[in-house]
Amino acid sequence: MSGRAIAKRSPRAARKQQDMEPTAQAQQQQRQAQQQAQQQQQQQRQAQQQESDLAEVLDVEAHVDMAQIVALSRNGVPERLRPEAWKYMLGVSRPERSEEMSLRKRFQLEYADLEKAWRAGGNAEMARAVKAEVKPHRTEQGASWDAKTRGRLESILCCYLHAQGEELMPGTAYLLCPFVHVFPDDVEAYACFVELTKSFERGLSFEGCKQMHVTFMTLLRHTLPELYRTFEEQECLDGGSGHAWLASWLRFLLARELPLPCVLRLWDTYLSYFSSHGREATLQLHIYVCLATLEACNEDLMELDAAEVLWYLQHLPELDVAAILTQAVNIKDDVIARSIL
Repeated sequence: MSGRAIAKRSPRAARKQQDMEPTAQAQQQQRQAQQQAQQQQQQQRQAQQQESDLAEVLDVEAHVDMAQIVALSRNGVPERLRPEAWKYMLGVSRPERSEEMSLRKRFQLEYADLEKAWRAGGNAEMARAVKAEVKPHRTEQGASWDAKTRGRLESILCCYLHAQGEELMPGTAYLLCPFVHVFPDDVEAYACFVELTKSFERGLSFEGCKQMHVTFMTLLRHTLPELYRTFEEQECLDGGSGHAWLASWLRFLLARELPLPCVLRLWDTYLSYFSSHGREATLQLHIYVCLATLEACNEDLMELDAAEVLWYLQHLPELDVAAILTQAVNIKDDVIARSIL
């Protein structure tokens, strides 16, 4: 009897359970939304506090605390504070504020002399090479550079090449573009660009890039074996086009492939890391960032054919740079634990 009664009640209980499920699901979604909102509010408060702290450090009258600038810049620099923070981390500005005016005056005079010299020199071949270098940058990055911006890029690059006595290395404009965006003043953009190229000279050189390439390939084979095999099958790691995307990733610090906001956020950390750990450690971090970038894009890449993969690798989508950096450190820790290198 009780069994039959239970059997009769079971359909009603099942319907009741079904009626309750949407309500429970809605409540769970509401809780998740509330948690996300709380996390976002907490992140906003942290970002505001970080911005306030960094602004206070940068605004001192006597001696700037470099350790504080480096620490507060590690997780990203607010846009309005980025110019000053980058100058300090690149060594363009000195901690002693008393030197600020004399340094700026010196930079202005040196840049004015360089600009006058290259314009008077009549190096038409260099000017044509620079103009050709700047023009394709617009289409590949998807940015609408106006005539003034293109003129700034050309002028700063010509000054740089004249000062260095070198021929233009294809792709150099991509390293300059973030500085042109961050600094409205050509003198400051030029000074920071020069310091970056000096600081990362080994990574920008052919031999340095070659060494980084070997390290990257070893790590890719061990950390992302399935993607590595796919790339090999599609010949995305060999030949001219296969080497081109990776050489660009390594040499130009992803400035050529990532959207500009992602580049700026990434370089915040790179410059902070360079200030505290030095050039070699920063170049090593960059290798792991490249691996983490591939890991983040792994699902997309596995669905593409060879031609699509190469295009994708040269036109990366907007990524969560903070998550990429966190994963880069995780990959590095795993490589150390497994003694891969």
